[in-house]
Amino acid sequence: MEVAVRGFSVVLAVGVVIAAVAGCSSPPAAPQRLSPSIPGDPLDLTAFVAQPCGLVNAQQLARYYIAAPATTKLPWCVWVPADTTGLTYQASVDTSSGGLESLYEHRTTVGGFDPADVHSYPAIHRDARGGHCTVQVGVADDTLLSVTIDATNPKLSVHQDPCAEADRFAGSIIGYQGHRAP
Repeated sequence: MEVAVRGFSVVLAVGVVIAAVAGCSSPPAAPQRLSPSIPGDPLDLTAFVAQPCGLVNAQQLARYYIAAPATTKLPWCVWVPADTTGLTYQASVDTSSGGLESLYEHRTTVGGFDPADVHSYPAIHRDARGGHCTVQVGVADDTLLSVTIDATNPKLSVHQDPCAEADRFAGSIIGYQGHRAP
């Protein structure tokens, strides 16, 4: 009878050790973020997914010499300055592709992937070539603001550095939306 009690004690001791070890292990760590963190003040631009032309007002557009009404070509809004030909501004909001983190996860397939910063928000430049550049700004974890500049006239200064102009236009949108009352 004493042997049975000792066997039970050994089994009980082994069970206690296994439970203690299992209780000490921590859950697996969440995967490390590839993209820079979004600032503490993310922007809610979901209302502009279907209405991207509302991202900026006439006063903002006047800074770019845009007076004519915009054209909606979903998901984009397209603006053309009145003082020139060969230059277009386009903007859209995407809430379904996984945000900036998804772009970082797929960076090897994103043409011309180049990390950037726009108005304190993390961004990337992509497809920069011959007067064309797209900047995609992470304004919330799941939301991208995309701005594309097409300067087809090589005489325009914007043609030489379209990404700087894309950043400037995206910064105007972020500044305007960031100061609007919710």
